[in-house]
Amino acid sequence: MSACAAADIRCLIAIVSHLIKPTPWRKDVRLLRVQDTIDQFYHQSDDMDEARKQAESFLSRRLRRMFRDLTSEEQQEMEQRGVDMIDAVEQRVLAEREVAAEEAAAKAASVAMQQAFREDDEALSEEELGNGATIGRVEIRVAGRMRHIRRKIIRDPDDDFRFVLAQRNRESGELEPVLKRGVSRGVERGNDGFWRIRSN
Repeated sequence: MSACAAADIRCLIAIVSHLIKPTPWRKDVRLLRVQDTIDQFYHQSDDMDEARKQAESFLSRRLRRMFRDLTSEEQQEMEQRGVDMIDAVEQRVLAEREVAAEEAAAKAASVAMQQAFREDDEALSEEELGNGATIGRVEIRVAGRMRHIRRKIIRDPDDDFRFVLAQRNRESGELEPVLKRGVSRGVERGNDGFWRIRSN
């Protein structure tokens, strides 16, 4: 047997000895197990009162089953420190849930705001509708395939008989023609109700 292996065995024997004998180290290890069990009660239940009942029942009835060689002195100390653990865990879980609820509310508000912005951007005012603006499905090539995409369409500012793709100006909020190489993109409506990009 190598010197390294022998040292590992001695170390293991020392650890087992500390766990078997009523040493402070064994007590600390057991308290960690108690705290882990209490944590599980609170993380497995949404009902804080029920979690507390389970934790208190564990301290009063199940410590002996978990540690069969528990001395009366150790049990008394564990029960007392266990009560403090329950209070600490409960406060921590409450704080975690409050943070999670706040984050969920903030996320929901952000999603709602983004949706509102999208709906507001898509909506057309009565004045815009009166000027001939509309929202139609335009046949556009996407990733090599023709698809029908919802787009805003307005009358060409320079030609009332021509329609062009439009977008909302981010600063003014006004509808303006979509330009490609400085030229507006004309569209025309087919008999099937879909709009198509004009070649000129």
